[in-house]
Amino acid sequence: MKKLFYKAKNLSIITIIASIVIGLFLLINPESTIKYVSLFFGVTLIILGVGALVSYFTKMKSVFLSILGTLAIIAGIVVCVKYKSIITVILFMCGLFIIVSGVTDLFTALKAKRHVSGIWIFSVVMSVITIVLGMIVIFNPFDSMLTLTRILGFGLILYAVMDLIAFIEVHKLVKINQREQIDSDGFETDDD
Repeated sequence: MKKLFYKAKNLSIITIIASIVIGLFLLINPESTIKYVSLFFGVTLIILGVGALVSYFTKMKSVFLSILGTLAIIAGIVVCVKYKSIITVILFMCGLFIIVSGVTDLFTALKAKRHVSGIWIFSVVMSVITIVLGMIVIFNPFDSMLTLTRILGFGLILYAVMDLIAFIEVHKLVKINQREQIDSDGFETDDD
């Protein structure tokens, strides 16, 4: 359990930092940043696809994993080669990512309501704002791609803040759970 928590912790920290950096670049220089983000997204898909295929051949013999890896590699190559014509798709996927993250953070905040007082209300409000921003990015009510890109940048920064809050709340929940486990173990030992 501890190993899983530390892996999730490291991944969460990397995601938070990457979201803040990309979000700032999208706000400051949206034109060139969206090009580089598109290429980065394509390369990331390729790397994830290769990782899935390596896992398929070395550890897990899951057909689903091999199909997923192959599709990720193909999608990554298409994104890298045709990134200009599929920026809208990338923005849609980023908007979807923001919505899913907002919904996840909303459930985390509502779950933390029982154990962590005060901060959960702020988390709920920020989660709802994140979900709305994701919807704006997906449905693109603006004519200007630069405006949409800047909104995406703001959404990524907001996502990073929400993820950081969720990370802190999960960390508190783990500590509370550990304390309760120690207390219950100690109680059982006293009875024996």
